[in-house]
Amino acid sequence: MIYIKSYHNTIEKVYFCGQLKSRMKINPNILVVILFFLTFLVHFSLWKFVFHLDEIVIIKFYLFLSVMFMMMITLIILINRVAPEFLGLSVIGLILLKFGLMYLIRKKLNFEVIPGYKFHFIIPYFVLTALLTYYAIKLINHDKKQ
Repeated sequence: MIYIKSYHNTIEKVYFCGQLKSRMKINPNILVVILFFLTFLVHFSLWKFVFHLDEIVIIKFYLFLSVMFMMMITLIILINRVAPEFLGLSVIGLILLKFGLMYLIRKKLNFEVIPGYKFHFIIPYFVLTALLTYYAIKLINHDKKQ
């Protein structure tokens, strides 16, 4: 148990695992953006310093990923405003659309010449799909609370 002095000069008891955790909630928008950039930094570091590969390909790839990711987030927000009851189903459709677009861009970026290209292609896809799903779940849960 931790005692915290609030602004009204009263001392309230906060149980460490329960209430303090609820006070430190981060906005899902900020969390998704931070995790996206962390994914890019980790992947770029591995690409450049461990595998010693050309950074132009990874920058083009993540430029495409960031445009596609923001497009998907925007579509999720629009679908949530227009028809929130179909948000879960539309996320599945958007993930399928994202898979098709990723497959098409793989051919354009000539990923096959890069050693271990499946590792560099699949991992960002799953991380960004998880972030997209997390964001949709937060929107669905937010709608249920209201």
